Amino acid sequence: MNRRALAIALAGGLAMLAASPATGRGTQSGVYTTGQADEGARIYAARCAMCHGAQLEGTVETPGLVGKFVANWAGRPLGNLFAYLGRAMPQNAPGTLSPEDTTALVAFILRANGAPAGSRPLSPDAAGLGRIDFEAASLAR
Repeated sequence: MNRRALAIALAGGLAMLAASPATGRGTQSGVYTTGQADEGARIYAARCAMCHGAQLEGTVETPGLVGKFVANWAGRPLGNLFAYLGRAMPQNAPGTLSPEDTTALVAFILRANGAPAGSRPLSPDAAGLGRIDFEAASLAR
């Protein structure tokens, strides 16, 4: 292959990579387990519901975790939500959630917003979660 043909092929390959999604999978592909979301529901009831409401509806002072919440996080890597929750929540004791508890909460929030469960649990690995897109179109209710 001559240099020009090689350069054209390389440029075409790079263009295809740039046009494709960076993460490769999204929250509609079953990225958490039912058990993980159930554990997240228990953690939510104990640590989060007093501010965000029993049904994730929010209050006058605290945002809900359904509906507009999804639109706000749409298109971002799931790792961003994981990092935010781990750093800033719960509001009365920020940074006190373990990575496993934070991951379970993410699973619960996904389920509450209509994302399907899968056969493999979410990992509390920020880099791995960074490769999963938070999909909005089918989650918002």
